[in-house]
Amino acid sequence: MDTELSRVLFTSLELFLQFGVKSVNMDQIASSCGISKKTLYKHVKNKEDLLEKVFEQAAAFMKAELEEAISQVNGNAIDQLFAMERFAEVRMRDDKDRLLHQLDHYYPSIAKGMKVKREDIVFTVTKRNLEQGIREGLYRADLHVDHITLLYYGHILAVHEGVVSNENIKLDQLRKTSLRYHIRGIASANGLEYLNQLIATQ
Repeated sequence: MDTELSRVLFTSLELFLQFGVKSVNMDQIASSCGISKKTLYKHVKNKEDLLEKVFEQAAAFMKAELEEAISQVNGNAIDQLFAMERFAEVRMRDDKDRLLHQLDHYYPSIAKGMKVKREDIVFTVTKRNLEQGIREGLYRADLHVDHITLLYYGHILAVHEGVVSNENIKLDQLRKTSLRYHIRGIASANGLEYLNQLIATQ
């Protein structure tokens, strides 16, 4: 990607996080990037095009970082799930979730596209993890992989989109509960034994 365009997209995302997608205008973006509006419009057609490119880049970086986090795990499928949880604790915070809600309200077509990209990322890593766990004998062989993938995605939505709304529940603790619930639902006897060993050492 063009270096100047990449800088524009990163700067725009920071502005959107700080002030909201509706409030930020193209003049502010150009000024913050230290370029003219004419130069800005060489990279994007309009604000909608900018927003789409901003969130496409954010999704691409998120996918690359998640894949990197998973690749660093030398253990089994359950170890990888815990690595994904740690990644979520650090990288998946409320700010970007709020931006998606704003897109839903002001730019619904862009929001729809971003949700499809997010769904594709989660489905890919979850399905791959399920297939690996079955091969390793840690997950039950009779699992319907596509169904479980969809159900686990529903858990993630419940955590990150406020489907479960309770101010007394901490987000990171809810993630841990959701992950353990997911593993206990899919694990073989060997998988349950391994999960209990991990929990005992935490």
